[in-house]
Amino acid sequence: MNPRVLLVSVLMTLPVLATAQDTSLPEIPLMTAPLPSPPASEPPVSTTAPSVPTPAAVALPEVSANLFVPRTVTGPVGLTFTVRNSSASAITFRVRRDNDQNCVTAPQVRVLQVGTREVIYPVSGAAPKLCAQDLETKTAPARGNVTFTRTLDLPAGDYMVESWLTGFANDLLVKVPATPVRITVK
Repeated sequence: MNPRVLLVSVLMTLPVLATAQDTSLPEIPLMTAPLPSPPASEPPVSTTAPSVPTPAAVALPEVSANLFVPRTVTGPVGLTFTVRNSSASAITFRVRRDNDQNCVTAPQVRVLQVGTREVIYPVSGAAPKLCAQDLETKTAPARGNVTFTRTLDLPAGDYMVESWLTGFANDLLVKVPATPVRITVK
């Protein structure tokens, strides 16, 4: 067979072959019948987890706090955070270690430079530490106090130290703030 005739016959059969190999799928008609419902005795199954709101910390009117820091310090700054219980019954406080506060349990602090309001501690952008999630438990007797202490290393300067205790008081999530204190580190 002449190659030219063979080529013409192949070219003539290509459109026929292309339509013979149509790979499109047939259309499936839409179903209009409702899906079967579960029996009345079984509750419907939810595919999403229920949304549980995070409980907000409550204020306890019979609890107050005081932060003591020396006005002028040379070297590490010692903080003493005292929680006063003025109620007629003991209150048990449970506080966890804080990943952003160098794994200290209490008190939590924020240190601002006077005049600029720049946050000196906790360091902005620092990677949080991975702390053990144990709880420190202390009980304030009726009309008594409980004390938490910690130490900070700050560069020389004038600062405002804000402090608070976040944890549980008799199984209620609480946040107990203290009045900010101004200090000078030399």
